Amino acid sequence: MYWKKIVLFALILILLVVGRTLYYAGAFKKSVIIGRQETSLINGMIGAEDITINQNSGFAFVSSDDRRSTVAGNPKKGAIYLLNLSQDSPEPIELTADFELADFHPHGISLYQDNVDSTQWLFVVNHRAKKNTVEVFQFIDTSLVHVKSISDTHFVSPNDLVAVSKTAFYFTNDHDSHGGVSSWKDFLVIGTGQLGFYDGQKTTILENGIRYANGITVSPDGSKIYVAACTDGSIFSYNREPFSPMGKIKCNTGVDNLEWDSEGNLWVGAHAKMLVFLGHSKDANKRSPSEVLKISFPKGQKEVVTQVYLNDGNPLSGSSVAAPYKGKIYVGGVFDDGVLVLRNQD
Repeated sequence: MYWKKIVLFALILILLVVGRTLYYAGAFKKSVIIGRQETSLINGMIGAEDITINQNSGFAFVSSDDRRSTVAGNPKKGAIYLLNLSQDSPEPIELTADFELADFHPHGISLYQDNVDSTQWLFVVNHRAKKNTVEVFQFIDTSLVHVKSISDTHFVSPNDLVAVSKTAFYFTNDHDSHGGVSSWKDFLVIGTGQLGFYDGQKTTILENGIRYANGITVSPDGSKIYVAACTDGSIFSYNREPFSPMGKIKCNTGVDNLEWDSEGNLWVGAHAKMLVFLGHSKDANKRSPSEVLKISFPKGQKEVVTQVYLNDGNPLSGSSVAAPYKGKIYVGGVFDDGVLVLRNQD
């Protein structure tokens, strides 16, 4: 009888672990399609995983990489594209066509504009074959000029970054290693992600144990850091100086990249069904829902999370970013070709 109790206990424990994993992956969540007016799909940018927009000029920078080709052992050089959103029908312009580094696989990006001299700098997470780097470009007129590559042993699995000066940036490692045991830890929803800071000379890891640390940004006034914890379904907030945890915004979905609008609202590209997205990552025919959240911060009140868009995986699957600009939302995905343009109905 004793061994039967042990087996029963083990089965119950396994069911609880599996149930917990499925819950965090959104398997039990009922998805009600929330449509927005889909104005267009701007093709020609495969795997537009991250988008950031200069709200003054209307220039959008798009990080593009064919990730399925890389996994298949046939890596193709990625690219940074420019979209001029002041145009009625913006066409993607490749800014890195002359970038001599063939081993270019961009992920998260961040645009920094210096308030003193008005220069603009684009920071790009790059997954090279043998190491991860941050590529720094200066944006001059409508061209990107490569300035330097930054490497550090702490860049173990960088996902996104946010620049706070010409030389300094915060970044996320979605895991604390390149892989291996991370897979079973992900299944058990054990956080191995990190938040780090590169000050121009050295790197400091500020926080450990984040469940799939993903998108990162600083508040418009520069005082706070926000980090998307994808498998936690939350966005964590921190005071910058001195660094200290503040709390978290519960979103109940697989939050990815973070972008601000001109009114101080935070926009989030998200994965409503994480296990479905995992299937989509391996097979383009398995469509994964694209979801967009808007987070507002009423003065003196608790933040408000609003789901503003959710599709069934069409016309764009696996959304990772939602960047707002003048009444429209530009949505990119991890694997699909193109940027989906939505009409902001607020």
